[in-house]
Amino acid sequence: MATRQTTHPASRTTWALSAVLVAAAIAPQTLAAQPAAAADTDTECTTYSVPTYVWEPTTTNIAGKRVLHKYMDWGPISADTNLLDTLQTASLPATSKVFTGGGHGILYEATLGGQVKAYKDDTAAGGSLLTPVKTYALNWSSAKRILTNGQVFLVFASDGTVDVYKQSSPATGNGTLTQVVDSAKSPVTAAIAGADDAWMVNSVLQWLKDGVIKQAVLLPLSGNTVRTWGTADIATGVDAAQAWAPGPQAVSTQSVTGDPDTTGQIRAFSTGPWTSTDADVRSGIVGDIMADAGPCLTDPDPAVAPYFGTPPDENGGEEATEGAADPAPAPSRTVTGTFTLGNGRPAAGLQVTVTAPDVDLGTSGQTKATVVGAATTAADGSWSLTLPETLPAAVQQAKDDNGGILNLEAVAMGSTTGGVKMLAVDSLSAMTDQTAVDASIAGPDNGHSVKLIPNTVDSAGELKDTFAAATESQTYAAKRANNPAVPDGEDPTWQSDNGILAADYNPYLVDGKDVSADAVRPPVTPQASGSCSTIRVPVSSDIKYTVVGEAHAGWDSKAIFEYESAMNTSVETAVKSNGNWTLGASKELSHSVSISVGYTSPGPYHARQYKVPIEYVTTKSQYICSGSVRSTWYKLEPKRYKAPPQGALGKLGKDVSAKDGSANFNRSPKANRNFLYSGNSFQLAKGKSIKFGGAVGFHGVSMGAKTGYDTNHKQKIIAGGKSGKHWIWGKNGTLSSGKAGVFYSK
Repeated sequence: MATRQTTHPASRTTWALSAVLVAAAIAPQTLAAQPAAAADTDTECTTYSVPTYVWEPTTTNIAGKRVLHKYMDWGPISADTNLLDTLQTASLPATSKVFTGGGHGILYEATLGGQVKAYKDDTAAGGSLLTPVKTYALNWSSAKRILTNGQVFLVFASDGTVDVYKQSSPATGNGTLTQVVDSAKSPVTAAIAGADDAWMVNSVLQWLKDGVIKQAVLLPLSGNTVRTWGTADIATGVDAAQAWAPGPQAVSTQSVTGDPDTTGQIRAFSTGPWTSTDADVRSGIVGDIMADAGPCLTDPDPAVAPYFGTPPDENGGEEATEGAADPAPAPSRTVTGTFTLGNGRPAAGLQVTVTAPDVDLGTSGQTKATVVGAATTAADGSWSLTLPETLPAAVQQAKDDNGGILNLEAVAMGSTTGGVKMLAVDSLSAMTDQTAVDASIAGPDNGHSVKLIPNTVDSAGELKDTFAAATESQTYAAKRANNPAVPDGEDPTWQSDNGILAADYNPYLVDGKDVSADAVRPPVTPQASGSCSTIRVPVSSDIKYTVVGEAHAGWDSKAIFEYESAMNTSVETAVKSNGNWTLGASKELSHSVSISVGYTSPGPYHARQYKVPIEYVTTKSQYICSGSVRSTWYKLEPKRYKAPPQGALGKLGKDVSAKDGSANFNRSPKANRNFLYSGNSFQLAKGKSIKFGGAVGFHGVSMGAKTGYDTNHKQKIIAGGKSGKHWIWGKNGTLSSGKAGVFYSK
């Protein structure tokens, strides 16, 4: 909550409540203009930001902890409404019920053990989200729902009966909770108990049921009864799973879909009459949502960028500029790498076979890998190969089809003294001319260090593909893809295609023995022998929309992401040689495509990822000498841009606006910050993006991707016309360095 927001004293809430009760008794026909839905006329209303809490679903067992996540609804009745992430969270038992206390920063928890706990939200002053205030010996654990305006508490049972309590100190939560009504029931209380969602603003009760929002006014309590009047429809045809009110004459809704890119969409409305304020406040918000609704609402100062707590320090800084272009790396015909044991020590004396994996990658039947050269690892495990001046015709064609960038695969294999087969597969890119370097993400991609891993097979001498559609939903890849939020961090190196691997998973345990330090010797039959070859067969293919970028627009700005003319994205590959998958180096896609996709100028407060359709393939390779299979492995890799029949050429991905705003700005390195003046713009058009973790899930494996920035692939922001500085900052470096990766907006 911004410091400019007034903490309303108890007397103001009492006045608003008494005023509506008088008005209700005199003129019930004037429901739409009731004082409860208007600002306090005695004192200027200063509430323009409303704490909004999301009781996020638990991802563990139902008896575990749930996260209470605080957002700030900035300007809920204005055209520039925004739900800012304050980055403030707390955990409570998943068995508890949590509800807000009527605009005073007080939250309540009804525990399974029969207590009601009051907390104060002190985050605006740098304190805790849940500062304990008082514990009441009240058992509300079986309640269907609990509504409060801070002073009156309505505890609904599932049969529609309601108990009513009064809080003697609504502003502190430290008073006495006294029961004044026991088990009352009316058509309104029954409707609220059976509603899809319900909430309370001052003395107005509102509820959502089957797409209709209704409201009624709570009348003065009299004996063991609950009286209401003026039941009326606020809106019909509401596409929402739940709704809430940040204050009078404002309602927000949340809708859910089966698509993690669109679910949890928040929309804002005014209620006098029902009018859309913002049809897309943000998406990806899931859980039970509640607002600490104030007694009145007003618009924020349009010249002030939203902030939480105290205004951020905006001193210093420089205007954003693109900076000079980095020197382009030199093209080269030489590719290099290093192979090591599992413990990182050199794997010396191993034959390295380098092939062109894009050749015949789309063939439906069995093919023989096209070898472009061989090398041997030195004492330090390194190897080097200089490509011939003239490549085989099929290899040259694959190179030309990929914008002059030649994707290669280097394979080393051997066995330990104990007879355990070991294998390593590396993906690399060669760029033999300057045009290819200029078109690439960051120049030649080789020189990787890759560990040998066990190449284990079953008793029948076969390594099996264990992927099954029935268990795909249990994989890390599926769980990450189905999460509406975008988790920080990259994907785990090791993944299972039918579940989630234990955190202490050790791929080097073979028959109970760790072979990571065992020396590896070359195969008995030299790999250079003409009797040996690698045979590849297709296993599966599918088109998957893959994250290739994102753009951000905060206060008074517009976001642009462009992806045109040619692919300029690399995606991680994955190899399986021991029953589980390990992520490897990336494969670069740089072929020309006749597309112009992205998004232009949504905002303010808009930040979304962007996806394009890419075809992925799974192949099975076997190294065979004189009819005997020496090694077997599977590989997942991207093939090409390919839109599905009647499918989108590109589409919006998940909402990433949680990376924007003042809370994130305050945490950003000052060296990475720059600002724009009104009407100016900035773009990242050089360097490469960050690696987008979870960019795609294929065959039960989650893989990352990154995109090169150039004149056809860029992230851009345009500042609006409001005065003041429009701040942006790079994630991984300064904006002019080419190393920012992506930039965010305050």
